[in-house]
Amino acid sequence: MVAIAPEPPQIDFKPGYRGFLAFVDSIGEPLAPFQRRIARAHFNHRKVAAILPKGNFKTTTCALIGLHHLLTVDGAEVRIGAASRRQAEICLRRMKVFARHPLIANRISITYFELRHEETGGELTVVSADGEKLHGDSPTLLIGDEVWAWSERAELLEAMESSLMKRPDARLILISTAAPTLDSPLGRLRSRALAQSDVKRRGVVTEAKGPDLHWFEWSLSEEEPITDTRKVKQCNPAAYITPKALREQRLALPEAAFAQFHCNRWGVSESQWLPPGAWAACAGKTEFEDGERVWVGLDVGADRSASAVVWVNEQLHVGVRTWTGDDSVLDVAAFVPELARRYSIVQIGGDDYRSGEMMRRWEERGLRVSVFPMNDPMMVPASQLLYDTIIEQRLRHPDDPVLNQHVANAIAKHKPWGWRIAKQDDRHNIDAVISLCIAVNLHARREPPKPEPNIVWV
Repeated sequence: MVAIAPEPPQIDFKPGYRGFLAFVDSIGEPLAPFQRRIARAHFNHRKVAAILPKGNFKTTTCALIGLHHLLTVDGAEVRIGAASRRQAEICLRRMKVFARHPLIANRISITYFELRHEETGGELTVVSADGEKLHGDSPTLLIGDEVWAWSERAELLEAMESSLMKRPDARLILISTAAPTLDSPLGRLRSRALAQSDVKRRGVVTEAKGPDLHWFEWSLSEEEPITDTRKVKQCNPAAYITPKALREQRLALPEAAFAQFHCNRWGVSESQWLPPGAWAACAGKTEFEDGERVWVGLDVGADRSASAVVWVNEQLHVGVRTWTGDDSVLDVAAFVPELARRYSIVQIGGDDYRSGEMMRRWEERGLRVSVFPMNDPMMVPASQLLYDTIIEQRLRHPDDPVLNQHVANAIAKHKPWGWRIAKQDDRHNIDAVISLCIAVNLHARREPPKPEPNIVWV
């Protein structure tokens, strides 16, 4: 008599975070604490990015999330994207392994490029890096794998984000190692994430939360040497990665490759100029009184750049106004007299290149004007002073979204004189943070007040 193998029990997999934990436990793939943290964020936010060094189960975590989604969401449409189809297929192969588990195998049909749920008609497929197949599509879940490798020409990230508009229940999860340059699709997304109001760094983990995006990053800080493998291990939360294995990788790889792939550091020639969370820690209520002394910095942009006026008082409370467009110089020219009518402007500074004529007219009317050239000898020490002021939390800013974004857009460029605040490229406006830098430096130079002429602004 032939023994008949018993049918595997039928489990009704549940949606949501608790259902996901039960799902991974039932197929023998329990999660480490850091994976649970990423998964919890995924079920509570529409867009999540998890940035970890190589080998820390990023792809496995997303494969489990994608398969659970396919099993528990009616009519699920899951899309996996990567820099190349071959890279995306790595995630798909992990899903195929999990899909062959006895508890799942009779529900999922597997073909070369997709998984399909036989009962609900849900499907999971791979898309190419150019994003063409996503335009016009309405996926319920989008997975982006190793976003650091996506080229500037690839439209995939843009297509993924725009696809979320078509379905209010759609979600996006991105996994990656740090990008080698900040001027990249992932680098720009990071700038956006770190410009959100809730940014914290605890140990090696940076977490940025906002209505748009929940960002996680496990990385070695710029202050820690990459030779400290115990610290590097903290950036690699997977249990199997040991300090010994990291020391071997340190000897085997070029320094830049080790820093990117195992320390999760961003580009070596350009880097973030502020530690994550430092700017957010200075946000608060700013207070100004009519007639009080203020120091003003301005930066007038051209073409698509912004123009900004920033002022600070004795307590280094920050006020800001920004404009964009070809007429922004006229907006600045009209606004400064308004500022002068309300406050006592001790000094106003800006670059002579675009604002020189305007400042000379103000000087003729009695304002104390200071030319602040944007060269390295001036901007290197000025950048350091602004950095120290923020790190020591001696400054309070109003959490203005444009100023926040300009601060996040700025990078540190290393020069023979030292480092200075700079822009990534012409697409990233930093005029407000340059204006802040000028205002803070003028404030630091403050001299005993001189008798001020009667200035009448009409």
